[in-house]
Amino acid sequence: MEIYSRFDEWKDKDKLYFIPLYMEMTYSMGWVAEMAPDPVWLGSFVRCTLDHPELFQYKCPDCGKTVLPFRYVGSPLSGIVHLEGRCECGWKGHEEVSGWRTRATTLRDQIASDKARNRRFRMFHPGSKPITINEFVTLLRSAELLV
Repeated sequence: MEIYSRFDEWKDKDKLYFIPLYMEMTYSMGWVAEMAPDPVWLGSFVRCTLDHPELFQYKCPDCGKTVLPFRYVGSPLSGIVHLEGRCECGWKGHEEVSGWRTRATTLRDQIASDKARNRRFRMFHPGSKPITINEFVTLLRSAELLV
């Protein structure tokens, strides 16, 4: 939750925005269909979730609060997507929704729009790499973000 709630603090820091996530979003059955190419950048994933709540957020079945997922898994054949998340009340689980293609297109479009920024980051900071997700969580817990 803190990754989402503090997005405005870290969204402009490329070392944080471009943390690579390798997600289970590929489906293969003689042909490959992927929701988005690996890696999916943390910033792209979070921005999609926040900018498109109707596609990537859902209500907790226990308390009714908004759940912000940490994983999307689905099938282009069935069109079903599982948005997996954890609620502030302690509930953990997933919401099964239809619309795989719409969600996949939205996520791919966000990644495509972030590619120019990623190229600038790599060009102006050669050899610089994003931090790891574990290092990022440690930074969040210590209440410090990179300057």
